[in-house]
Amino acid sequence: MIRTRFLRSSSDLFPSANLGESELLHMADLVPQIVWMCTPEGNNIYFNRRWVDYTGMTLEESRGEGWNTPFHPDERERARLAWKVSVESGGMYQVESRLRASDGSYRWFLMRGEPFKGADGRTEKWFGTCTDIHELKLAEQALLRSEKLASAGRMAASVAHDINNPLEAITNLLYLARTSEELAEAKSYVAEAEAELNRIVHITRQSVGFYRESTSPAWTSVRSLAEAAVALLKARIAAKDARIETRWRADAELSVVAGELLQVFANLLVNCLEAIEPEGVIWIRTSLAFDEESQTRCLRVTIADNGRGIAVRLLPQLFEPFFTTKNATGTGLGLWVSKQILDNHRATVRVRTRGEGERTGTVVRITFHGERRAVTESVEELGQVESVLV
Repeated sequence: MIRTRFLRSSSDLFPSANLGESELLHMADLVPQIVWMCTPEGNNIYFNRRWVDYTGMTLEESRGEGWNTPFHPDERERARLAWKVSVESGGMYQVESRLRASDGSYRWFLMRGEPFKGADGRTEKWFGTCTDIHELKLAEQALLRSEKLASAGRMAASVAHDINNPLEAITNLLYLARTSEELAEAKSYVAEAEAELNRIVHITRQSVGFYRESTSPAWTSVRSLAEAAVALLKARIAAKDARIETRWRADAELSVVAGELLQVFANLLVNCLEAIEPEGVIWIRTSLAFDEESQTRCLRVTIADNGRGIAVRLLPQLFEPFFTTKNATGTGLGLWVSKQILDNHRATVRVRTRGEGERTGTVVRITFHGERRAVTESVEELGQVESVLV
């Protein structure tokens, strides 16, 4: 909700101070943040001295839309569009971006702005600040990298477990083939060993294929990523005697970093596996959903379980760093990292639960709002419910 203000002068806020315009501007120059002011149409008319000192731009160069100049090229257009939406809607403006300093270097800032409204409810001016969050952002990025490496390590452990079983079988089969006195019997052992070897090749190719393009988005089927996550966790699913039920009502290729999205799906499935009892059920669904904001259809992925659920009061904290419901066994970073990845892929995530308790279950819905292609929406084409007991 927009906070409407009806202060007409400084005396309304400081009745005993009786501050004039020059005193207020001097006060703004002493603030360590960048302070700015815009017209109702969104054109800049004021920056405090902190802006001039940091960017090296003059006030004249910064007026109008000149404020957008020092934004990092990767975020400049996004910041401009976000500002345009705020001005048109009268809603609060908030963007994180890098700003170029006078020496050419960049630092991360949090930009926030709110409209100052008159008695008639119309915006008279915009007031805002830019707060330096560079160290905080670097620490956050380091934490992200650390957790991604840890997650990759956990995934590698699952893959290693899957590979170890066929390797043991190959060793035994080759021994039997070598010691067998019957040629036909030896050939059958070799054939079985070859089949196990092909299984290893499939697992490794699948894993390497999704992680090779660690930083480059590519058109990838969402269904294939969900299926790959199930395949990579095959050993853990089998250990829990869990049943995976899938219903593919829609599929689409999205421009994503496949390894990152695979990490999200795998992390959510691991949470489900830890929540359910032996022989529990995990459901994976894909469908098309209508997005009210963009008035378009979006691809949705739903992952649910019939596990012990989550206390409703804890839902607002789920995606905060270091928050965990697993006590000593959790780092509290898995869902936080997943949320960062989904944000980068223009996806929103919602969690529903009936509360904490046996078989109350949890439902996670991910909605992808970005561009998609090769959309398929046909139950007959994609298949009815597929129940997989690994």
